[in-house]
Amino acid sequence: MKKSIIIIGMALTALFSACADWVNVSPKEEVEADKLFNSENGFKSALIGVYARMTLTENYGKNLSYGYIEDLVQRYDNYSIVPTDAKRAERYDYKNDKTAKEYVNSIWQESYNTIANLNNLLNYLENKGRDVILTEGLWEQIKGEALGLRAFHYFDLLRLYGPIYSKDPDMKCLPWRTEFNAERLPLASASEIAGHIIDDLKGAEELLKDKSLAEDTVRNRRHRMNRMAVKGLMARVYLWVGDKTNAAVKAQEVIDECGLSLVRSNLEDVSLFDETLFALGMDDMEEKLKSDWADITLYSNEYYISLENARSVFDYTTIGVNDIRYRSGYGFIHGVNGLLCRKYLGKSVLYKEKIPLIRLSEMYYILAESVALADSEKYINTVRNARGISRNYDLTFSGENERIEALNKEYQKDFFAEGQWFYFLKRHNYSTFHRCPVAEMVYYVLPTPDDEIAYGTVNE
Repeated sequence: MKKSIIIIGMALTALFSACADWVNVSPKEEVEADKLFNSENGFKSALIGVYARMTLTENYGKNLSYGYIEDLVQRYDNYSIVPTDAKRAERYDYKNDKTAKEYVNSIWQESYNTIANLNNLLNYLENKGRDVILTEGLWEQIKGEALGLRAFHYFDLLRLYGPIYSKDPDMKCLPWRTEFNAERLPLASASEIAGHIIDDLKGAEELLKDKSLAEDTVRNRRHRMNRMAVKGLMARVYLWVGDKTNAAVKAQEVIDECGLSLVRSNLEDVSLFDETLFALGMDDMEEKLKSDWADITLYSNEYYISLENARSVFDYTTIGVNDIRYRSGYGFIHGVNGLLCRKYLGKSVLYKEKIPLIRLSEMYYILAESVALADSEKYINTVRNARGISRNYDLTFSGENERIEALNKEYQKDFFAEGQWFYFLKRHNYSTFHRCPVAEMVYYVLPTPDDEIAYGTVNE
């Protein structure tokens, strides 16, 4: 039987030097798994490798953060000739358009590769970890993070390749894998996958409850799948499956327990890291992303948006003039021919090289959607006020449609270049959206890659 190979982080000599921060590293070498898991540092290294893998372009380093997912909702204006609606709609032709098909295949493959690494780590934890990991609480910490990360990846697969959940929870969409092998498995229903995800998150929450570890605070562990990030992800999942009661409970727990506050100025904190529950650290981000984000004022291939686009998104003519998500030098650079989001720029900022994945503001939005209509206004207004919108413009709702449309605007603004707006639109089955290029948006469900069915590891 072949020895399994697992991606790890930095050079082992650096890892074995007992550095306290074993988080923000890059994948640079491979080690045979049976040798890797002979020490505590080997287990740490395997977990680091997962975080490092997540920063790759194919994963959350681009496609699943500011790139492909934002392209699906037509965010940017970085084209030399303004395309027709038909041209912009080609990205929804998942079966025939070459570029669209490549994205569909790549995201599936890379996500399952990461899950395979997590399953391998979890297998060794169960079979060998107790004998090797002797530091008190470390076995529980590593397993808790691994379960949380597996749930995180499966949930995004579900949100992409699964159905609009409220319409068809029984749709077969994903294989649920917990073993490190290539066995062909049937597609499980969306509700089955969601149940497994929740089970993983409950397990992670329980394992990460021990606060005796010195670094076990949200503020010090925001590059890790910490306990508050697990709770925040649980709130996301519960809302996705329509369990608003539990969604509200978990969102409120995060707000009450995380010790973070909503950011009121992104002049230096460009990615709003001070309110981030879970982020990735990308080494050398400025160099790696310079073709997409550059601290300049005249744009060509960068992910800029037109002034007209920005003013519409951020309600400039009515309430948005002081919104830090829009203001020049705060949320955006207002350039000669458009605006460029500052979240991925590293010059003269407080925190560098951050990819935000779960933020505190989302917990307020989840509460706003999950509680009674009369109680929801304060949660949306709390975020709006923190972002610089005057209390004179506080929202009141007379009906459910008004609430959902207000949240639609907030997701569109707050998670610009983070990939979360697409999931909001899908969850509510919006038939159209700002600058939608098709008469009716019926392209929320990415198909299972053909090769996975014909030659791969799933059975229809």
